Amino acid sequence: MKKLLLITLSLLLILSLASCGTSVGDEKTTDTDTSAKSTNEAQIDYDTEFNITVISGTTGMGFAKLMNDNKNGEALFNYNIEVVSGADVVTSAILGGDANIAAVPTNLAAVLYQKTNGEVQVIAANTLGVLYLIENGESISSINDLKGKTIYCCQQGANPEYITNYLLAENGLVVGEDVTLDFTYNTPDELTTAIASGLVNLAVLPEPKVTAALTQNQSLRRALNFSDEWENVADGLSLVQGCLIAKKSFIDAHSAELDAFLAEYEESINFVNENPQEASEMIAEFGVIPKAALAFKAIPNCNIAFLAGEDMITNMMSFYDVLYAANPASVGGAMPDRAKLFYVGK
Repeated sequence: MKKLLLITLSLLLILSLASCGTSVGDEKTTDTDTSAKSTNEAQIDYDTEFNITVISGTTGMGFAKLMNDNKNGEALFNYNIEVVSGADVVTSAILGGDANIAAVPTNLAAVLYQKTNGEVQVIAANTLGVLYLIENGESISSINDLKGKTIYCCQQGANPEYITNYLLAENGLVVGEDVTLDFTYNTPDELTTAIASGLVNLAVLPEPKVTAALTQNQSLRRALNFSDEWENVADGLSLVQGCLIAKKSFIDAHSAELDAFLAEYEESINFVNENPQEASEMIAEFGVIPKAALAFKAIPNCNIAFLAGEDMITNMMSFYDVLYAANPASVGGAMPDRAKLFYVGK
């Protein structure tokens, strides 16, 4: 199938080149242009192996079709994709050499960039905001309604706390004075159980835990979408919570192959968003989310996306500014150099 796919792509390239001849009012396509395009296609080594580590959950959902194609021998390259449960495993895989590409939270990308002295780069953003304020009730319709309330949040000293603090502050609310943040239930699983069982009334949770909680307790609702709230205070920029990173040595050795992979990966993301029923079965099969029914309900609210180039850089750097102001250690102790952190294609 790989050879057939390669032949098909080559024929399409030839046809596209044939259609680029001279027409009235258009610039002539030169022999040099045609030769360069053919050479670039010929430079792709489809026998290149990609070792990819993916954290289960939202950052890995966009890989569903690519993993399915890989299983069926229909992917462009040889992909060795490992789905793991925690960021610590990804860190070990990247630092230890077992992985040359990984799907990670955006703050971890900056930390690994600093830890490796720039030997890790971001190659795409793949997940926008996944945080929501869940309420057992009907009292919250805006952030200002949170004044005087206690909000239960998970993962103290990490992204949920920093994002929540930022949104409250940008809306004129001071944590500890106007609003109380409670971290009694510090893991997403603990907090999901707490709000689903009625122990708390307001909770900040990420997808797919939000969908899991709403499925367990029909009286719960999404009171606030933190992605929308972020755009309201960040001049329309998107909150980016997940991305792909690659080792610079792999990028330097395989830039043509990496660009082809990114195009195939973007197609996989589009498939997941456009075909949630079929994609949810793949997501469950490969262990990204354990149950297809949960994945199907969660996909529309997981903000799986593909950002590259300037869109990726601008939105992610805005998030890094917020994280650095909250805690420099959250991005590795220093603001990353935007000129060196990001790979934007050849």
